[in-house]
Amino acid sequence: MTDVIVIGGGHNGLVCGCYLARAGLGVTVLEQSDTVGGCIDTRDLPDGRGRLELGAYEHGGIRGSGVAAELELESRHGLRFHLRDEVTLGPADDGTRIAFHNSLERTVEGLGPVVGRADADAYRRFAAWATAGMRLIGSLDAGPPPSTGQLAALAQASLGVDAAPFIQTLLGSASNVLRSTFADERLMAPMAHWAAHSQQSPLDPGTGAGGLALAAFHGAPAARPAGGSRATVEALVRCLQAAGGRVVANAPASSVEVAGGRAVAVVAGGERYPASRGVVSAIDALRLFGDGWASGAAGASGVAGASGAAGASGAVGGRGARGLVAPEHVPARLASQLRRVHSGRRNVSELKVDAVIEALPVVEPAGFERAFMLSANTISDIERSFARVQLGELAERPPVMIAFPSALESGWAPDGKAVAWVSTFVPWRRAGGGWDEPALEHAADRVWEIAERALGESMAVVERRLTGPAAWVARHTNANANPNHIEMSIDQLLGFRPTPSLSGYKTPIEGLFLTGAGTHPGGGITGVPGRNAARVALSALGVEPRGTRLARRARERGALVRDAWKATRALRRAS
Repeated sequence: MTDVIVIGGGHNGLVCGCYLARAGLGVTVLEQSDTVGGCIDTRDLPDGRGRLELGAYEHGGIRGSGVAAELELESRHGLRFHLRDEVTLGPADDGTRIAFHNSLERTVEGLGPVVGRADADAYRRFAAWATAGMRLIGSLDAGPPPSTGQLAALAQASLGVDAAPFIQTLLGSASNVLRSTFADERLMAPMAHWAAHSQQSPLDPGTGAGGLALAAFHGAPAARPAGGSRATVEALVRCLQAAGGRVVANAPASSVEVAGGRAVAVVAGGERYPASRGVVSAIDALRLFGDGWASGAAGASGVAGASGAAGASGAVGGRGARGLVAPEHVPARLASQLRRVHSGRRNVSELKVDAVIEALPVVEPAGFERAFMLSANTISDIERSFARVQLGELAERPPVMIAFPSALESGWAPDGKAVAWVSTFVPWRRAGGGWDEPALEHAADRVWEIAERALGESMAVVERRLTGPAAWVARHTNANANPNHIEMSIDQLLGFRPTPSLSGYKTPIEGLFLTGAGTHPGGGITGVPGRNAARVALSALGVEPRGTRLARRARERGALVRDAWKATRALRRAS
């Protein structure tokens, strides 16, 4: 018997397990796939033909959040980052290159000749405002999230007369924030694309903060793990094992046992794993408690994997689907709230095209072949793209994310060749039928042509691999292949994520906790949901001494006040 069982070996499940194990608890992490990592998935091709990065690419969030330092991932567990000043490039179809450097001054200097002095100066002011706003938002990441009322009260107390415009920005759309600030649609495009990382259209209410995010990154270099994204996962596993924890792969959870109102065991892969202290679910609340999505055969979407076969471990279920916890243990109030949780209503999923190519294309400005590229062309194009996807159609000019892992280090491709990482949004349900092999190939060819058009160069493919919607479901079993577990819509953020009664990482069942991208603050490679859930669990289990807990909370409150004060000054200077 172990103290705590963690369901799900994505990075948040591993982060949570590391914090629990380092506090002295025995921890076992159960992962349904053959490898841990979830949306992080780096794969070697056979016979030395290369290496592909199928999933998440940038990992600056886990450094910026402090999780990597707290878990000693770099200092003790072998993680190393490539840090670069070339943060993001926005290549447009007309040859325009919107280059975002770590340095705000270099960025503004480069923007002037491209978009004009007025928009370049507007960007300088916007970046100061965005940095201050995101600092205040970031101060809310630690611990259970505030309700909207608490957020408004905090903003009023810290920002005064600037509170109302700030809250208006958060509630509004990224498109409105950007269109009210700039004139050039090519400049707005990468910022709108960054906001759409959450799989929400930049026109959606509640995406306003996302519209600030890219401009708020100046002053911190971009971070990419050496050896690929799996290096972060491998460091987390080493951290867990060093603290006495373990990982069990090929162990899909089928039930959480509850006895006497308390979570006591997890059944996974046909085996029973008792938990003497508690259970943490790093899979979403709907799969944990039911009345949402279910694992099983492909359903209404007709989604098929890249090989043409349905992903074995996941697809569409329906309302009333049973979760890991038996229905008699789910309180009526929670069941009612779960019926309002949603994923897939915007019909958005993702298609990855990873390839070994004959040569690395020439990218301007020099050095930006190392950057993470966001090519939406114009803000109008990305707005139209989401509208088409919602109707089940491929976008006419889809937004594409492009990166070249081989530009940062050797070992990704045979000598003289390179590796390309390309991603775009596609419908979860196609208007013309399911995602069979021909449909995936057609969509992949199309997005590849768009990437070549944006870069202004052809990329001859040596070998490629497609990861479509069902392949993602087979990998991590998330509904609609959603990396955020549930939608990052305005009604499912802060104290509403995933429901009001579950937003504090505790559940109504004693000893059962919730983490992952479906909890605050949401998706991305930050580790914050895992850390927050671990802190709540340690407190509830009486592992963290009361004095330590109170001291930590006092420090966090003090930091929040300081950040709010700094944000206030910066916001007023920028306004």
